[in-house]
Amino acid sequence: MNAILPLAALLGGAYLSYAAIRASPSKPHFGGIAATVFAVLSFLLTLWLALDVWDGVTVEFTIASSTLQADALGILLALVATGLLSMVSLYSVGYMKDDRGLESYYPLLLLMVAGIMGIGFSTDFFMLFVFFELMAISSYALVTFRKHKRDAAEAGVKYVILSAAGSAIALFGISMIYGQTGTLGISDSLSAISGSAFSMVAVMMLIIGFGVKAAIVPLHTWLPDAHSAAPSGISAILSGIVIQAGFIALFKCLLAFGDSGISIGVLLIGFALITMTLGNMLAFAQAYIRKGDLKRVLAYSSIAQMGYIILGIGLWMQYGTEMGLQGGLFHIMTHAFMKGLAFLCAGLIIYRLGTRQLSKMQGIGHLMPLTAFCFTIAVLSLAGAPPLSGFMSEWMIFKAGIDATTAIGYWGILITLVAVLNSILSMGYYLPMVRTFFLKPKGKVPTLKPAPKLMMVPILVLTAITIILGIWPELGLKAIAPILQLLGGA
Repeated sequence: MNAILPLAALLGGAYLSYAAIRASPSKPHFGGIAATVFAVLSFLLTLWLALDVWDGVTVEFTIASSTLQADALGILLALVATGLLSMVSLYSVGYMKDDRGLESYYPLLLLMVAGIMGIGFSTDFFMLFVFFELMAISSYALVTFRKHKRDAAEAGVKYVILSAAGSAIALFGISMIYGQTGTLGISDSLSAISGSAFSMVAVMMLIIGFGVKAAIVPLHTWLPDAHSAAPSGISAILSGIVIQAGFIALFKCLLAFGDSGISIGVLLIGFALITMTLGNMLAFAQAYIRKGDLKRVLAYSSIAQMGYIILGIGLWMQYGTEMGLQGGLFHIMTHAFMKGLAFLCAGLIIYRLGTRQLSKMQGIGHLMPLTAFCFTIAVLSLAGAPPLSGFMSEWMIFKAGIDATTAIGYWGILITLVAVLNSILSMGYYLPMVRTFFLKPKGKVPTLKPAPKLMMVPILVLTAITIILGIWPELGLKAIAPILQLLGGA
């Protein structure tokens, strides 16, 4: 029973948070509190389940004749997702208090993370796609939650069209695998897939289909609009774990092609270098335009950060560099918390100033020193500054590129150099943002809207996690070591 409890807590929480608000429409914070309680409960139940999985116990349960397995990879995804969900749902109690329709907001938030958890636990292509769609459909509605605003409506339409097209292409790739192998089991397909032409077409269908949700360039165009227009808590979830879940779905599918003769790792490395470079260049450009949008800068940054994750995994898949797998998975964890922190800080600043425009935030650090400090920690970590968590995960990925020189010579050095230069480029837009915050206020000091103090609690927790995982990375790597054993990386 303990296998299904984390997922059941999210589904039950979705129902009860809806019921709490419907029962007391004048007190919507009841729904937020209920969502937070069940998010924390799901996290604790996942941690309890993880203790069995990390001890080597096989934990399985059945839904609709399909077997779900809580393996080490699924546990990592579930822990990060429910941990970030706990912070976002608590933050939303204050941030969303003036919005209407909250009886839909909290259930959709919990259902989206339930879909992410299901992606990690799926053992066949059918359930993987079902949970992927649960995550996707919930995220569509949350991006357009403030549908009365033009930018949210436009972003939602763009997101739905591109993501739905991606889902259809991914489904076509899955159908090709089923037609070739006669099975939907992911592990059963390992020895059944054959034929280079077939394999290449199926791989490209999966990369294109799931790559839309993972924001792989050139499939990224929906992300800046969706993440900047969504409520800041949703932006934190979308950038922090949803796009990573999209890549994990792709990764689990690509593992079935391990012996097909296709250089999947080379494809991923190529996409990774393009993704991180273009993502950083677009973020740099957005930060320096006249009406630069803080949330759009962070959204473009998320594209670049996905490049690091994909690079580490690609180096492992192609050249067997264990450090690449370890660094890529660790960056999923560190990025979730540091990017979640950045978006929650940005949301609090926007909440109090009433604008997303960077030029109007000059001197905000003097008026909101604690928030500005936490934001600085987040962006320095994203840029890979020691001793923060982003430095540790990015360093592992850089080390994987160096390790690959034993197989590809100086090409490994070149790959590492491109990744390092991208990290330096990111400093070019993060540091000026921090500088703007701490300059003297321009003109008359604005009167700030009071913010609920409850919003600072998740910000402080995420700041602490970002610092602790940098100083004590072994704490996070304990959840990754079993994955190395599972996938043969150790």
